[in-house]
Amino acid sequence: MKRLKLQLNIGQFACFAICLLLMMVVPIANSHKIIGIDLSKGDADEAPPVVTENPDGTMVINTTAPGRDIIGYGGPTPVEITLVDGRIQKVKVISPNRESPEFLGAVLNSDLLDALKGKTLREAADTPLDAVSGATFTSTAIIANVKAGVAYALDEENAHAGAARGAEAPLDLKFYFTLAVILCGAVLPLFLKSRKYRLLQLALNVGILGFWGGTFVSYSLMVSYLTNGITQVALIPVVLLLVTAFIYPMFGKVDHYCSWLCPYGSIQDLASKCCKWKLQVPARVARWLTVCREVLWFGLMWLLWTGLWFDWMGYEPFAAFFVRDASPVVLGIAGVFVLLSLVVHRPYCRFVCPTGSLFKFAEGRN
Repeated sequence: MKRLKLQLNIGQFACFAICLLLMMVVPIANSHKIIGIDLSKGDADEAPPVVTENPDGTMVINTTAPGRDIIGYGGPTPVEITLVDGRIQKVKVISPNRESPEFLGAVLNSDLLDALKGKTLREAADTPLDAVSGATFTSTAIIANVKAGVAYALDEENAHAGAARGAEAPLDLKFYFTLAVILCGAVLPLFLKSRKYRLLQLALNVGILGFWGGTFVSYSLMVSYLTNGITQVALIPVVLLLVTAFIYPMFGKVDHYCSWLCPYGSIQDLASKCCKWKLQVPARVARWLTVCREVLWFGLMWLLWTGLWFDWMGYEPFAAFFVRDASPVVLGIAGVFVLLSLVVHRPYCRFVCPTGSLFKFAEGRN
């Protein structure tokens, strides 16, 4: 029995290593970066000039170069600052950036980019800017880019280094509540067997991790981490989620993240408790749907490897927790599966979820 268990653990580790290598192909192929290491050559020469003075008297500050190492949720978030008659006319986020549409949308729908309008560079340098709730990492990185561009134009010493330090997301009350909920979901179920506690944990997952904190594991998050590395203390909660998703199964705790911490899985579980009648899915149909999920996963991975459709990650329903900024398509997908979960147990998790499929392949269960 011990030999069999050892072989199983080695097999799980091998599956995890294979999945990690498969995922590492994605940032290398699409961004030429891996855990913050730039593998491309000559990018510094190709970056646009930081300050451009046009014949009409306008000045444009591009932070692609000075903000190269300022990382948001999905990667660098360069901005372009336009000045007319020495005063800022507009600030806009420019390409290339890999920010999630929901996080970026939250910033664009806020007053952040207009906060410096009409100010001189010196006034802008002295103006405090607050991060946008619900898009902390993205907005903090954009603020740091703006400060880096302004400081560069003012020719301040160590401007880029100071701005990069300013890109660190603050540890606020949301961080500590999120961390507490994750620790409870990661540890307590190992010792405590209680239906009431499970209901409480599911509710906290939905309310704290989902709607308030926007903290969950998704493909876009994993690709971001593999591309840029983990550089901020504020990212610790998601690191713990990744541990429960990938490391716990090696010690026999399969599906722990999906069952105890995933906000979207939790909301499906809670919805299922609202309706006693359940649609019985025949075993043959369930097997067929499972095969379809596996085929879908391989197809979506192929789209990532080839770069044909990198943006499919933005359509995972986890983003629906950002209700105000999520696209109608994402809200529709999320809503349909929540309604379906009234009569079918966790339909998205069991028959669709690409992130869950990755977990299962890493566990060696598919």
